[in-house]
Amino acid sequence: MVRKVDSPRMKPGARDSAGPMGHDAAAYAQRQEGLSPEPLRDAAWSVAGQRASGVVLDVGSGSGGWIRRLRQNAAVERILSTDIHDAGASRLPGVEFQQRDVSRDALPWGDASVDWVFAIEVLEHLANPRHFVKEAFRVLKPGGHLFFTTPNNDSLTARLSFLVRGYFPAFCEADYRDSGHITPITELDARRMAVEAGFQSIDFDYPLPGRIPRSSVYWQRFVPGLRGRLWSDGLFALLTRPG
Repeated sequence: MVRKVDSPRMKPGARDSAGPMGHDAAAYAQRQEGLSPEPLRDAAWSVAGQRASGVVLDVGSGSGGWIRRLRQNAAVERILSTDIHDAGASRLPGVEFQQRDVSRDALPWGDASVDWVFAIEVLEHLANPRHFVKEAFRVLKPGGHLFFTTPNNDSLTARLSFLVRGYFPAFCEADYRDSGHITPITELDARRMAVEAGFQSIDFDYPLPGRIPRSSVYWQRFVPGLRGRLWSDGLFALLTRPG
């Protein structure tokens, strides 16, 4: 089920070792060995990665797991990359890497110069995700796309966790301390950020399965095909700059 605020369609993404921009560097370093879970990355690829073309920017590249996927897409002509630390993306052939903290720095590319911007499991690490979304809008060409994934804080499991424990499942003390998860984002937050930046075509999708509270078992084990905001652990957003 896709919740639409006006436009395209998409699917889910990947989680690369993106650094907690604006957060503790030690937490970032601990994430470098853990590339995005393949199911998430597979979903992101089927939703948006295989559709990418032209000039593509990967934000929070880490060691380059998502970039390696993008290089399999023959329609991608040029790959740009940025992260708060260089964890290996700059050493990948043909990648133009610039070290930046996208929570506060301007993206080092010109206005309307990029066709696609990807931020796979990045926004939850940013102290100021609004700044990044506005910068992504600036560098996108008319008709260009920003695709991002982030933990879904609107799910039934997330809501129960917040009600009972006072925090969302992906934002417990260990996630904050070790993974740099500092900014939980709901669909409403994402929509507001998109509109503030100037996006008009906004799609949300929830293609990942969701865990039952206090369990490693997924809802979908008992109800195959169960989808939507209440039953997924991941939020995927596809924002399109007006053409």
